[in-house]
Amino acid sequence: MEDLKNNSTAKADRDAELRAKYGKVYSLGMTVFEDDETEAELSYHFKRPSIASYDRYVKTLSQIGASKASKRFMLDAVVDEDKKRLEADVELYPGVAIAIGSKLTDILGLTNAVNLKKL
Repeated sequence: MEDLKNNSTAKADRDAELRAKYGKVYSLGMTVFEDDETEAELSYHFKRPSIASYDRYVKTLSQIGASKASKRFMLDAVVDEDKKRLEADVELYPGVAIAIGSKLTDILGLTNAVNLKKL
């Protein structure tokens, strides 16, 4: 029970440090299924993507492809403390870049939850 309390306190302290350094910080967690028996739990912290980074992302999507554009976009937004770990994980699981890029665009308002109705 004591270890759980210490882990919670350490996480809260780390979250507070990241907010103090970067402002708005988002925690992103995901499960990657390697096969029927193996899965990996991944988590990272991201700052809000800049508009300039988003513009580069949109511009380069058609030029270099979704995977590379998403990788650049997410690496622009990941906090420095998680960057090397994220780069290593993307080498192992390249599809993670597109999944994370998609979530980061949600922060900036790109969504499929839009209603259009003919009047």
